[in-house]
Amino acid sequence: MEALGNLGIDGYSILLYLVNFGILIVLLQRFVYKPVLKFIDERQEKIENSVKRADEIEKRVIAIESEREEIIKEARRQATETAEKAKNEGDARRDEIISAAKREVERVVASGKKQLEEDRAEMMRSVRKDIVDIVVKASARIVSDAIDEKKSQSLAEEVVRKMT
Repeated sequence: MEALGNLGIDGYSILLYLVNFGILIVLLQRFVYKPVLKFIDERQEKIENSVKRADEIEKRVIAIESEREEIIKEARRQATETAEKAKNEGDARRDEIISAAKREVERVVASGKKQLEEDRAEMMRSVRKDIVDIVVKASARIVSDAIDEKKSQSLAEEVVRKMT
């Protein structure tokens, strides 16, 4: 120890320094190191919990996104199906209307033809009757008047004019 004393180092002072350093380490460990480690552990646990929650939320978001896509796909399928059904019903209704219109046109045309034939037949009867009346009147005139050729010619022309 004397050699240390020659160097200016006191053994008693070193012992006191060591005891003070030990007390400082115990105090630092008890009041600083343990609370800091506790804070770090709590913080790490919070971070781990946050990461777990974020993973769970991400999984739920993915599941919800997938479900949303399925719902949209189903809605599109239903919309397409409904549109196709409406188109088919519209086409069927259109065909039905066209068919009914064709039947009506055919009925009107047939009715018109029948009416035209009846009118034509009636007109022919009327024309025949008129011709017969004209011929009878012309014959009566010819017979009542003395037949001369000029008069007969003019009478025939008159009958022809009346017929046309």
